[in-house]
Amino acid sequence: MGDPIADDGLEAEARVVGGLFAPEGRVDPHLVYRSASLPGFDYAVVNEILRNDRFLPPAVGGEQPFWNMFSRWLISLDGERHRAMRVRFSSLFTASRVESFRDVVSATTEELLDGVKDRGGMDLVTDFARPLPFSVIVSVLGIPPERWDWVAEQTVVIGQTFANQRDPAFIARADVVVEELGAMFSDLLDERAARPTDDLLSALAADGTDDPEARADLVANCVFFIQAGHASTTSLIAAGTLLLLERPEQLERLRVHPEEMRPAVEEMLRMVTPITVVPRHASVDTTVSGCPFPAGVDRFLFLPAANRDPRVFPDPDRFDPDRKPNRHIAFSAGDHFCVGAPLARLHGEVAISALIGRLPGVRLAGDPEWRGSIPLRELEHLPIAWD
Repeated sequence: MGDPIADDGLEAEARVVGGLFAPEGRVDPHLVYRSASLPGFDYAVVNEILRNDRFLPPAVGGEQPFWNMFSRWLISLDGERHRAMRVRFSSLFTASRVESFRDVVSATTEELLDGVKDRGGMDLVTDFARPLPFSVIVSVLGIPPERWDWVAEQTVVIGQTFANQRDPAFIARADVVVEELGAMFSDLLDERAARPTDDLLSALAADGTDDPEARADLVANCVFFIQAGHASTTSLIAAGTLLLLERPEQLERLRVHPEEMRPAVEEMLRMVTPITVVPRHASVDTTVSGCPFPAGVDRFLFLPAANRDPRVFPDPDRFDPDRKPNRHIAFSAGDHFCVGAPLARLHGEVAISALIGRLPGVRLAGDPEWRGSIPLRELEHLPIAWD
């Protein structure tokens, strides 16, 4: 038996969450994590809760369109509604289908790098890490190209809203955005049902439903697919590259040996952990690792802290591409494991290899600017330069 899990309680947990919204928490959330002892920091506790069907997502919703749509996203659903949506979307990410996207990921990567290589510098986030996964996702989904710029603008609003969710002005703006995005996806699903093509929206529309709630869940998760799919991948590419830029010896090693990028991406995921918090409550009184979880009390699981638990990851703050085993939970675990994880990994492997391979002498050209650390760890800007 190990030492009992420390729990400074709900008030301390609330302070940690508040600290992640604060400027210092945006820059380095691990400083905030070190300010308290909570079960949501412990890898064994977090891993067990994520895999335990007695723990459920909190009820989210209300009259506001933004939170109402969020309540229908896969990360918020439970039970049969979650299973139904997960089956539909996980079928889009089989190993063979994800591998079929490699060519479009590679081609888009090369196109973006071709566009900037003679400039000698760029904002890694806005010029590369964000448009790459976004372009791939809207393409394979089948969103008409003339709508891409508009959709990109709307996803930025949603991302900013999550980072500033305590500001009513951001929520009001996002209410309009999610209704407009929902209307677009509803129309596109109707079009693909009538005239299917070779895209993912056609695959989603093929199994139609007359149930308005199921239809609303499907539309909402189309928004989730494009929002979460590109935002978490953007974080991996941008923050993963930042890890290398801060460690030139590791960057040079991977530039010379690109075949080692795959395990390096796993270590980037552990260090970055784009999905930062997962709220859960026990459906019945439950004890995990000696820590009681009363029924109905929402608690936070802090995935980045769990991924640096020294009892599981020796020298956890060290970036070590050779780390074995590397059983990180950057994509959550259990029934809510991220269905898009294979595509995110593919993006990281292809994009970062090409970036450091094609831009000689790539280096930081300014301070990184962090958008937020909750619910996603995201960079807003990252200036870089090269020879």
